[in-house]
Amino acid sequence: MSLRARTAVFLLGLCALLNIYSTQPLLPDLAHDLHVPLGRSTWTITATTLGVALVAPFAGSVSDRLGRKRVMVAAIAGALAATLACAVAWNFAAMLVFRLAQGLLIPFVFAVAVSYLAEEYTGPVAQRANALYVSGTAFGGFCGRFLSGAATERFGWRSSFVVLALVLLVTLAATVAWLPRERGFTPSDSLLAGLRGIGGHFGNARLLGTCVIGASILFLQVGAFTYAGMRLKAPPFGLSTFEIGAVFAVFLVAVVVTPLTGRLIGRIGRLRTYLLVGLVSLAGLALTLVPSTPAVIVGLAASSTGVFSGQACAIGYAAEAGGAARSSAVGLYLTSYYAGGSIGAVAPAPLYTAAGWSACAALLAAVVGVSVLVALAVWRPAPVGRPQRHRFEEPLYD
Repeated sequence: MSLRARTAVFLLGLCALLNIYSTQPLLPDLAHDLHVPLGRSTWTITATTLGVALVAPFAGSVSDRLGRKRVMVAAIAGALAATLACAVAWNFAAMLVFRLAQGLLIPFVFAVAVSYLAEEYTGPVAQRANALYVSGTAFGGFCGRFLSGAATERFGWRSSFVVLALVLLVTLAATVAWLPRERGFTPSDSLLAGLRGIGGHFGNARLLGTCVIGASILFLQVGAFTYAGMRLKAPPFGLSTFEIGAVFAVFLVAVVVTPLTGRLIGRIGRLRTYLLVGLVSLAGLALTLVPSTPAVIVGLAASSTGVFSGQACAIGYAAEAGGAARSSAVGLYLTSYYAGGSIGAVAPAPLYTAAGWSACAALLAAVVGVSVLVALAVWRPAPVGRPQRHRFEEPLYD
């Protein structure tokens, strides 16, 4: 896999997560300028994640017919336009519509990129490519939040969307120029042919369990950073919008660690790796309870690292578990994943209002515990002596 191809894959991951949570450090500013309560401003996150959840099962079917790269390029261009539209939103309702539009386009990058990697690479190469892609999503999550916070502090919240649109423009150019065209792709006969594969997944217990794990992963991520961010802005911490945006630099830890997760899965297995990263996330949540800014930041770093490493475990399994209907399986996983994020943005709000961050942290820890129990049930290794199917390393690009 060439350096340019790896760069394009990384940028696709960045693009997939750049916009979704970019309003997290802006919530107080949006609430003030668009005249809504602070709690309602979290719907700028939920609108986007809801859009992703609605479209994700069908994105793969569209790309099954039209081709992977073509669909991703069109989606990035559309996301660029929707991001610029957010910069001129004249009221809260318009902002929600434009944020929903961003969400509707994201699966045509996220789900399709995962299917592209699963088709073009096999074995250890596929695991490393998936980990690189997820690492890109971690960097995108950081860039979206950090750049939004920095631009807002200097020029106001509208400028943040212009900055993110420029990042999307770079991603679009790199994808067009550097991402190789599909070689392992065979187009479906029609859009309905791809959609028919979705129904069969509801009898696949391992895939459905993986979807529950995905929902838990993003519930944790969105809940932790949304409400911990609010806590850091309030007394006794009193961080500014720029400083809260800078807190998301902890995602850079995940950028470094997540590619190593692919290797760890190869060495100790997917289940053991997920159990390990679950413990890391729980330890991080415990640290955020310490009334110290450095402790909260370190705790969020540990939690987010566990989240992205867990995502590397789950999304690769979803692609494998889908069999021939791989793209729709990934789409179903992403629907669950972002539905979990949508719930994680709003479900902890009553707890935060009534009892503060400690109650939110307890809820998030319970969600991690549930995901671990599900992983133990659905990711059991094959019994000893059962023949194993091997996928051979076959790099397609020099």
